[in-house]
Amino acid sequence: MQSTPLRKKTTSNSRFLGSGPGSNPASQDILKGSMREQLFGQTWEFPPERLSQLLSAKTRKLATATQTANDPTETANDPPIMLENHYKVIDNIENYNCYIDTLAVAVAKAQKDFIERQPSQLLQTTHDDERSHYAGLVKNLNTGLDSCKAGLGNEVQQAIYKELKFYVWDQLMEDGVDGAHPLKPDLAGVLGKEKPNSLFWSPRSKGEAGMKIPVEVKNGWSELVAQAATYARGLFSANPLRQFALVIGYNHKEHVMRFLVFHRGGLTASKPLELDSEQGQKDLILLLSSILTWKNLADAGFPAWCNEHQVHLPAIYPHPVDVYSVLHHTFCVRGRAPRVYYLKIPCPADPTSVAKVARAPLDEYISPVSHTPGIRRSRRIQEKEERSQVERSQGGTPASNAVPQQGGAAPVSGIRQGHEMGSQALISGLARMSLTQDPSGINTYDNDPALIMISRALASTESPLSAIRSPNPSSVNHLKPGDHAVLKLSWIPGRGLDHKPVEPDLLEKCGGMFGVPRHYYSFLAHHKDDCPTTNHLFLPSDTDQTARWNLFGANVSSDKIPEARSLLGHVISHAGHSLVSAPDFRSLLLALVHAHLGYHNMCQKGFQHRDISIGNVLMVDNPIESAHFHIDTPDDASDRDVRVNILSLCKDLNISNQCTGFVIDGDMAVNWKTYFEESHTGDKSGTYQFMSNALLRAQVHELDYWHSPIDDYYSFYYVAQWACIWSALNTPKVSRPLDALRTDIAGTSRADATLEVTGKRMTSEMYGALLEEAQPFLKDWYIALTRLEDKWVNNRDNTSALGFRSRADHGLQTFLRVAQKYLVVPQS
Repeated sequence: MQSTPLRKKTTSNSRFLGSGPGSNPASQDILKGSMREQLFGQTWEFPPERLSQLLSAKTRKLATATQTANDPTETANDPPIMLENHYKVIDNIENYNCYIDTLAVAVAKAQKDFIERQPSQLLQTTHDDERSHYAGLVKNLNTGLDSCKAGLGNEVQQAIYKELKFYVWDQLMEDGVDGAHPLKPDLAGVLGKEKPNSLFWSPRSKGEAGMKIPVEVKNGWSELVAQAATYARGLFSANPLRQFALVIGYNHKEHVMRFLVFHRGGLTASKPLELDSEQGQKDLILLLSSILTWKNLADAGFPAWCNEHQVHLPAIYPHPVDVYSVLHHTFCVRGRAPRVYYLKIPCPADPTSVAKVARAPLDEYISPVSHTPGIRRSRRIQEKEERSQVERSQGGTPASNAVPQQGGAAPVSGIRQGHEMGSQALISGLARMSLTQDPSGINTYDNDPALIMISRALASTESPLSAIRSPNPSSVNHLKPGDHAVLKLSWIPGRGLDHKPVEPDLLEKCGGMFGVPRHYYSFLAHHKDDCPTTNHLFLPSDTDQTARWNLFGANVSSDKIPEARSLLGHVISHAGHSLVSAPDFRSLLLALVHAHLGYHNMCQKGFQHRDISIGNVLMVDNPIESAHFHIDTPDDASDRDVRVNILSLCKDLNISNQCTGFVIDGDMAVNWKTYFEESHTGDKSGTYQFMSNALLRAQVHELDYWHSPIDDYYSFYYVAQWACIWSALNTPKVSRPLDALRTDIAGTSRADATLEVTGKRMTSEMYGALLEEAQPFLKDWYIALTRLEDKWVNNRDNTSALGFRSRADHGLQTFLRVAQKYLVVPQS
């Protein structure tokens, strides 16, 4: 029976940030336009009283199971949010004791003091230009802070922002974000009694001042919020795991202020604070007082268990573990914002092991990778294009040290309004891949061991790690000294009560199988004891449309908002480096074979990956021992002959338990046991550059379509084609044909690139040695896939787990037959 097709939100990356190799930094206009696209349809406003509770230090109430006899009006609180139920339990402020609520008398005293100082007079100016308001606004904010401190008294002495003070800034920040032009906030809220000479988003040493609360002044909210969002992007880049970023906006035309709270689901602002009125002045003091309730970094939404240089994961290791490298990051405001760390457990036998881990030069194949797309102008493509930077991974990796290079393209969502990254169709290109390290797009100090030590020393004094009380995972494989691990964190959107996230279950059941990295455990992050890291508190209820602030005129259906997100972490053992860095064609092809078997292992467990991309299919040069590949061949199976043939092909290919190719990630995976019975939202899944033509057509025309294994096998082909075209082993004498081919495949002309690869003869002089060697294989594989797809055209109503498993079997057999031709040396 045909049911509503799955169209799932897929984007995990912003589509605009930074600058690719050889391009100009993204301009302010481009950044602001992209911020509007990110926030599109996901902007809210709350009364100041409610926002003050959300900002306030708070503790979660213990859940009560039943009503009490003494108080029949008392109802049960929502159950604790855990990994198992985070997708269906929405946290709300009623579950918390907010510290600001206990300070009513002190806040009233502060409000009275502020009003008596007649602050509105500070905002008067004889000119109407923006800069003429800076000085008065600074005095207003600092006077408000002085009143708060006077009213709160001793409460302020423990506040981490007790030395907060605002200054007119109006000059460039010292550091940019992901290669974009440095920003120039109007006002700066910093800690200290004197104005700093320079200001950073990400201070590297104790002597550098960091931005705490930026302030933007404009005469219109749409432009102001877009600019403020670029500042939030800077704050998130400095502390990627923080729950929210606070920016203050002031509309000087209306003498109105808003507190702007950016989070991974969009923007939640205060309703306008009319500073000419007594109520507006009171509201300002209330919100400033909430900031002064922060007594530790966790109160302010910062992770108490991770400071970017160490992480504390007590469920799998009792002591903080050094972050050896940041392997992947995405700088955005709204979105999944995935971040991947490479961890190494020191060996206690060596008392200097921790220092050695920190000081050791990074291996040549381990380098931080920016997976953040950018924007470029193109005469050929008249729209803004998504860009992504990929760092080439040099050389091989020993089995115990294998780490992922999350290079490639950004997953994109369907063409519809209100999706994760904006309203426009994501028919966009990928920036030219970097084949050499480009420092403009990464945190270069991650490569400097001395600076790493300085930063770690600073981090240890400012944010010492602690074990956070949170629900223990149900299944854990413990780390031991000397182990390496990869920690992936991302803000996963909830999709409704009947849409349980699949990735934790997939990793637990498939981890360690041939072609799939070992899984240690998955967890829902808690930044503070019993307080799960979500953006739920900053969102209205599903039925409360009165809180919507339709700032950008978004036409978004109510069932697409609000966008609740939770910070989920997954710890796996190893993954590998990019296929682009394969040392030769045979190694690349063998890694593809092993990754195909890993994908099929997921299918055997009832999972379909649905996001096969260059960043999710990785390799190692020295094989890693895995479980042997096995496929069931029951006598009553409809495809028994196919499965027997797969085993025969594996024998011919000498498949053992030594694996060099892996499939990672499971953000977009589905479970066939529930897939065909669930209600679906309608988005297509995948990464644009690697999606099948059928999926892309269905996306463009908003057609009903089931994403089946044949689409994933086409994605494998496009991954291989990408790796062959972008390989550094291609050094043609004439570069123009290869450059044009790369432009096509990374942009919106993939069909032209594929036609060229499968249709014309490519020589090493014109295209490069590896591409010349790989072309016959790519041609044979593409033809075989096309024939296989034609075979299934008349069977598209077979939408069931059994039917999809059959397609998985036939697709694997088809690929292995082609691979056998190029891997197996004929016997003489």
